[in-house]
Amino acid sequence: MKTKMIVWILVLLMVIQIATALGIRPARTTIAVDDYNEDNIKMDGKLWVVNNNQREFTVNIYVDGELADFVKLKNNMTTLNFRPEDEAKEVGFEINFKKDKIPPGTSTANIVIEERFEGASPNTVSSKLILKHKITIIGPYPDLYLEGALNFHENGNEIELVAEVKNLGKQDIKKVQTIFYINDKEQKQHELETETASLKTKESTLLTTTIAKDNFNDAGQYEVSAVTKYDDQTLELYKTLLIGKPEVEITYFDKYLIAYKVNQYTLDLLNKWNQQIRNVYVEVEVVKDGNKIDSFRTRSVDIEAEMIQRVSDYLDAKDKGPGKYTFEMTVYFWNLVRMDEKKFTFSTDLVTEEDAKHLNLAQPSLTGAAVGIGGAFSTIVPWLLVGILLGLIGFYVVWRYLNREKYDGGDKPL
Repeated sequence: MKTKMIVWILVLLMVIQIATALGIRPARTTIAVDDYNEDNIKMDGKLWVVNNNQREFTVNIYVDGELADFVKLKNNMTTLNFRPEDEAKEVGFEINFKKDKIPPGTSTANIVIEERFEGASPNTVSSKLILKHKITIIGPYPDLYLEGALNFHENGNEIELVAEVKNLGKQDIKKVQTIFYINDKEQKQHELETETASLKTKESTLLTTTIAKDNFNDAGQYEVSAVTKYDDQTLELYKTLLIGKPEVEITYFDKYLIAYKVNQYTLDLLNKWNQQIRNVYVEVEVVKDGNKIDSFRTRSVDIEAEMIQRVSDYLDAKDKGPGKYTFEMTVYFWNLVRMDEKKFTFSTDLVTEEDAKHLNLAQPSLTGAAVGIGGAFSTIVPWLLVGILLGLIGFYVVWRYLNREKYDGGDKPL
């Protein structure tokens, strides 16, 4: 622990030293499109890369950001080489665009100065510095322009749907209203209207409505569409409503296994989330008399929404005698932003082969509204056989009718 702390302190000191060794002047360029009367805007700019510690190094230069296509480095400059006696070097650039190509509001591009390391050893702790000259272009807002954001709040048995809107246009808005569209757990669409409001220029407001929480599962995610109408314009936004969090449960594990043999075990994993959960696996510790005697891990599976996935594999119990064993299981699965886990404990008896003959060791039946792939197939097969049988009977009846002359003595109906 102390060694890790010392390494991080050294890295921090190195970063601070490098950060003070290199600089950019100025840090940004700002362009307000409204300040220009012409439609085609072209301007020249320059910045200086400063060698504060008078050292030798090389930097790469490139442009990124949403408006990178409008910025060009002069002389196609892509690198700068510094010697200890070089205090600063100039980087020239030009900005060229048409007014109608700039979206309303703030857009950016960056001229990136990135230190280059050459021939560094893979076992060497090193850090490189990346500095950015930020170019901000402020596009003009039209007469009517609304900016919005969506938020959700749980309030007891209700969920509040909130549209935060701001009038950034040049004119006041006489009437603004939001309609939320959302499908519930039965896939029935709900259409929820907020109150109406008026907005002066630069003014903002919250448009809200509610929906009962009973319309949704205890855990799931639901796509919300919000259509905000203002005067003769429309703003449509989307956001995911999250209720609870993804959860996986073990609903079955074998109660009996046979001692001194390799056993096929069965796990049933239930996805309680209304979306697929990926990369689900279980780590198992086998405990007897308070001592850990074995451990293993299942294969990883993806489980569809609100489905049960059966996982079968083999447990080597050739060195395990009869008795009661505890299986401590930890389910790992991918949550919304990270791997999550949930712990379960099952008690299983290892019995002799003679005792096994008197026990029901049949495979478990799947319960619940949905089953996994294996369970679904075993459920469909009987109905498939019945369908084939009915089809054969129907085919025979039609064939018998078409050939009735042969079997009815040749009499034809009048």
